[in-house]
Amino acid sequence: MITRAEPVMGTVVSFLVDPGTLSDAAADRLIDDACAELHDVDERFSTWKPESELSRWRRGDVAVPSSLMSEVLGLSHAAQRMTKGFFDPWSLPGGFDPTGLVKGWAAERALAILARGGLSTALVNAGGDVCVLPGSAFDVGVQHPDDPDALCGVVRVTSAIATSGVYARGDHLVNPLGGDIAAVSATVVGGRLTDADVFATALAVGGAPVLYLLEQRRGVEGFFITPDGTLYQTSGMTFAHAATNEGESGARRSSPTL
Repeated sequence: MITRAEPVMGTVVSFLVDPGTLSDAAADRLIDDACAELHDVDERFSTWKPESELSRWRRGDVAVPSSLMSEVLGLSHAAQRMTKGFFDPWSLPGGFDPTGLVKGWAAERALAILARGGLSTALVNAGGDVCVLPGSAFDVGVQHPDDPDALCGVVRVTSAIATSGVYARGDHLVNPLGGDIAAVSATVVGGRLTDADVFATALAVGGAPVLYLLEQRRGVEGFFITPDGTLYQTSGMTFAHAATNEGESGARRSSPTL
């Protein structure tokens, strides 16, 4: 296996690839190309860089969006609709901010570069948002929100997993529909990483109503942990290994209130 850790987009994106029939050098070049794509996305969509296209768009300095900006705008509208407004990039301070989906979307674009280059087994981990190539399977640990050295569970991932919450980045979430943030941590498993990223944010914000939306999506499961430590999960959510409340990493489990 070849590993790489690339600082980009305000986080670290990790790669784990099996070269298979490719040479290690060829696999490394593909990772270089994937990293270049991530940096290009960062330059284009960073809210911290005054001359990024997103920053200029927010200021009204861009009359016609690029094709990538148009794609992100379309994804943002779709995300707002499918989460019933619990994910809304237009509701954040400072104006339109799609970074809640751009990280997962960028990781998918990086993974696609690896696939086009001939890799069949690969994982891209963008700060905890993970996507893997079809046919790959990895066990991914989900950090417990109360203990950075503990896990609340380990999940078998064959497509994507995304986690959102206030425990890692502080109070950065906004409930577009008003009210408190429902969860300290929320995780969504399955489907596209872009969608999982969106729904993890929405689940952290909205809690049970968003869990109900996940129940209706084929091949997608999820769970969230409330401030009192209770874990609510979709009916099909399974863990390769789940922590129990007998140890420090435990979270009380309960059926979802739908």
